[in-house]
Amino acid sequence: VTGGAGFIGSFLCEELIRRGFYVVAIDNLFRGKIENLKSIINHKNFKFVKMDLSGSIDFDLLMDVPKPVSILFHLAAINGTQYFYDIPFKVLDINTRITQNVLRIVEFLDAKYIVYTSSSEVYGDPIKIPTPEDHPILLNIFSMRDSYASSKAIGEFYIKLFCEKKKIPYLILRVFNLYGERMQTSKYGQVIPEFIKRALLEDNFYIIGDGSNTRSFCYIKDAVELMVKMVEMRLSDVINLGNDEEISIIELAKRIHRIIGREFKPSFLPPRPFDHKRRRPDISKLRSLFKDFNFTPLDVGLNKTIEFYKNLKDEGSSGK
Repeated sequence: VTGGAGFIGSFLCEELIRRGFYVVAIDNLFRGKIENLKSIINHKNFKFVKMDLSGSIDFDLLMDVPKPVSILFHLAAINGTQYFYDIPFKVLDINTRITQNVLRIVEFLDAKYIVYTSSSEVYGDPIKIPTPEDHPILLNIFSMRDSYASSKAIGEFYIKLFCEKKKIPYLILRVFNLYGERMQTSKYGQVIPEFIKRALLEDNFYIIGDGSNTRSFCYIKDAVELMVKMVEMRLSDVINLGNDEEISIIELAKRIHRIIGREFKPSFLPPRPFDHKRRRPDISKLRSLFKDFNFTPLDVGLNKTIEFYKNLKDEGSSGK
């Protein structure tokens, strides 16, 4: 699991261990944290390798990994919306180099199945909402934000071309706005942990833009469960991974305040350039596979997530 100490990666590693897999997590700890793996770090079926996948690969660190590897999950990337604006060249360059190096690792470990986490960002400003998997990839060269989307789209092409050449099955997951415990609360984090931190700790609660933008949020444990179920079926496809319940950013902020028990008195900052107005997946393909799957209601997931950050606050941790 590349990016195994990160938000998605750590939950994925835990679920794979729970299901009896031997798991090797690779992470450079730029955004990931060892404490995210504290429940499994000493497990007999778990190995952690600290490695920067954007540079020269030290294959000696992987010599004792059992081969062939049955599944390689490629999650590692620079993520966090503000990074897309602040360091767009690095986001594009490093994420692309990471994927190139991961494919070298695929060959070294003789991996038999590849799972790549792409992003809903590749859809740009969608022509069709809800957005299906056959929607065109839309990239805007004038938008710094699309540095990340570009890196993910390039990654999709790398995975597809490499795996088809090598005759390796692959699964590309276009992930829509996951949330939950362990997400970063710095300015380089995502909207839900940022809002929770501001509502818990700061007097001035601000929203970037007017709050009318919408997103569709999926609780992390739902996403990981679905991911592992798809892998156990050995699906080879491109699939939207997310919950199709749509909510405006201002309504999300109101819900977080209501759960925390604080009065909602927002201020508004100018919107980011080229921010996307709506984001909602068409999950018909996902539903056809898992007809009886029940997503965690947003309020339930928010309560669990807020409780996690309250505990961090009580322990004196920043959550960064």
